[in-house]
Amino acid sequence: MPASLLELKKKIASVKQTGKITEAMRMVSASKLSQTEKRDKGYTVYNDHVRKTLSHLISSQIVEHLQNENATVDDRNISKIDYSNVFSLGVASDLIQERKNIHSTGYLVITGDRGLVGSYNSQVIKNMMSLFEDAKADHKDVKVLAIGSVGAQFFKKNGVNVVYENAGISDVPTFEEVLPIVSTAIKMYLNGVYDELNVCYTHHVNSLSSAFRVEKMLPIVDLDIGVKEAEAHQELEYDIKPDINTVLTTLLPQYARSTIFGSILDAKTAEHASSMTAMQSATDNANDLVDNLTTKLNRARQAQITTEITEIISGANALE
Repeated sequence: MPASLLELKKKIASVKQTGKITEAMRMVSASKLSQTEKRDKGYTVYNDHVRKTLSHLISSQIVEHLQNENATVDDRNISKIDYSNVFSLGVASDLIQERKNIHSTGYLVITGDRGLVGSYNSQVIKNMMSLFEDAKADHKDVKVLAIGSVGAQFFKKNGVNVVYENAGISDVPTFEEVLPIVSTAIKMYLNGVYDELNVCYTHHVNSLSSAFRVEKMLPIVDLDIGVKEAEAHQELEYDIKPDINTVLTTLLPQYARSTIFGSILDAKTAEHASSMTAMQSATDNANDLVDNLTTKLNRARQAQITTEITEIISGANALE
């Protein structure tokens, strides 16, 4: 058999083997995606309940405080309230009270620990570098908490101030596993390492699309504090024991931790979806390449057969 035919056969066998590997990787990513999506749904239900509870409790206490002070009770006055005048939360009050002077901003950036995930890592890094350039132009101090080795290595090589890094989070993370990370992020905020914390990650929309997000996590700003929430508190008739300050002192740190955990879980879900899509694309490309190489092989065989027949006929004619 001519060398060209042997080479084509070897290429076809090699590409088929690669296609089997990428298909297996796609199936693994699909399985992990299903697990993280299921866990993400359960987390969302829990987090929404905690957020509503906190919103109702805080709003009702603020409204009661304003009424005792004979102040106008409206959302505008509520938004200007100093929480330390209403609650006795100690350090926990820093989790909801915005600081007057922002000297440093923390960015908890979530990337992956490996490649073969399409544009997942590159999109996060590209968007973050754009944010850092804007912060540099505004003379703002930036401190990065890098979750994932891909982002951590890139940021350090490019002179970004990485104050914390963590790699090796499991593909289906649990709250217990992520707890040291989120606790460190909150502790650094309370200790004044930065005055606000933004979590930057890829949000999972569906299996085919995702979106880069920058969400302010600390201080907690996504609570619905207002008159409407205070009225909802009265309708629900909360039974609070031992007292509201004790309850809030426990719930606020827990909510902050769970919110950051939710972002990490969401990012992992998006990573698996990106990996699944990338491996599906690689498998399709491998199948297309096999088809093209098979066509070339068949043509080469046909050309060889035609040549051999021509040579036989020419030899027979020469003997006559």
